Amino acid sequence: MKLIHVNNKIIGDEHPIYMIAEIGINHNGEVSLAKEMIAAAWEVGVDAVKIQTFITKEFLHPSHPDFQSNLHSEIPHEKEQEIWDFAKQKNINLFSTPEEFRSLEFIKKQNPHLIKIASMDFNYKELIQKAASLKKPIILSSGMSTMEEVIRAVRWVEEMGNNDYIVLHCTSCYPTPPQACNLLAIQTMKRALNCPVGYSDHSEGIHIPLVAAALGANVIEKHFTIDKSLPGPDQRCSIEPADLRMLIKNIRDLEKAIGDGKKAPRFEETEPRRYKRRGIYAAHDLKAGVVLKNEDVVFFAPSSEKSKVTNLSDMVGRKLKCDIAKMNLVTMDDLY
Repeated sequence: MKLIHVNNKIIGDEHPIYMIAEIGINHNGEVSLAKEMIAAAWEVGVDAVKIQTFITKEFLHPSHPDFQSNLHSEIPHEKEQEIWDFAKQKNINLFSTPEEFRSLEFIKKQNPHLIKIASMDFNYKELIQKAASLKKPIILSSGMSTMEEVIRAVRWVEEMGNNDYIVLHCTSCYPTPPQACNLLAIQTMKRALNCPVGYSDHSEGIHIPLVAAALGANVIEKHFTIDKSLPGPDQRCSIEPADLRMLIKNIRDLEKAIGDGKKAPRFEETEPRRYKRRGIYAAHDLKAGVVLKNEDVVFFAPSSEKSKVTNLSDMVGRKLKCDIAKMNLVTMDDLY
């Protein structure tokens, strides 16, 4: 798998999972609330924070069911500039999803470390290729898509000379019920693509993205809010700061727990391996010079490095160098 470098982080197998807090439109069009949410997410410890940049009338028809909610949540570019300036002042890794070409040009001026294409535009070649032409690492969200469409979108990015892409599995339902998550698709895409694959989560709670992490997701994106009681269509599938902090902690613990796959005692088992396993002890008083027999020994925990039950075949039939009292260890060093 290729590795993707984003600022000072590396995304890919054998590297920490890249955590993204998705603000989306949870700010309800309020610049001050957007800044508060971005700062709260960054303080919790995410690797990046994402917003959406759009002009509603340039990407949604007035008949679209989300037209009014998007119009209500729209932040004009000149006001959104204040959000980008805030993030730069705070050294926050902010990036965005453009929903149309004017917003893409606005995002380009901000020079973010990443750019993202939303699932709704996964079949929109012109927008994907225009975004890919920025030569920034690009995240492709694959909700509602077939594997053939995933491969096609990746090819469109590569045609622009951009090989720094990440594909996110997701289900475009808000919130997503467990039976619709299909998390094994993460592994399917990892086998098919030479790139990091992640999961954009729209479920309630933190348990499903944890499973996605265990299945090999290289990126986890989770909708974020500072108050789930706020109005807006995405609040229900978002998590608040305490839960985001818990998700990050659990994922970091999970990364440690997954290990290297080699079946061998862990360092932490060194002492338990000694005292929980059986050593070889004298069944009765033994005199120097006697030939050790099976009936001369019994097996009790703890063992020692030179007295393990597995040493018995190498010890029986050899002479003792010294006296050994009943119930004392018999070691390899005690025998000729």
